[in-house]
Amino acid sequence: MKPEQDYTVEEFMRKDIVQVTPETSVRKVAEVMAAEHVSSVVVCENKKLFGIITEKDLAMKIVAKGVDAEKVTAREIMTADLVTIEPEKSLYDAMLKLNKKKITHLPVVKDKEIVGILTSMDILRVQPSYMEILAGPKV
Repeated sequence: MKPEQDYTVEEFMRKDIVQVTPETSVRKVAEVMAAEHVSSVVVCENKKLFGIITEKDLAMKIVAKGVDAEKVTAREIMTADLVTIEPEKSLYDAMLKLNKKKITHLPVVKDKEIVGILTSMDILRVQPSYMEILAGPKV
């Protein structure tokens, strides 16, 4: 097993990115996520990345508030202040970003276009021993 500094993000990222447009209804977003068996979708239009929506966004911004998912668009609930990473960066760099920003989904961008997505579960599925790095220091 190589050390995490020797792996690249590209080796672990998923290239089959599930996308919706900013005007997609949140109900449709949830349907797409369920059909594709994913925990997030990226919000894009004409190859431009606008944001990301995760299961947590759906739970906290829609379900917990009793909002009608048919009347809300992806643009209204997406996280637009994105943390991204490049495919050639080390897996260790990605794990540090995930931990530091307290996020679980990391869009992979090259030349301003999304090329993949990396999640903490993708990393743990392949290398369960990296759990400590993703969890961060114990307090």
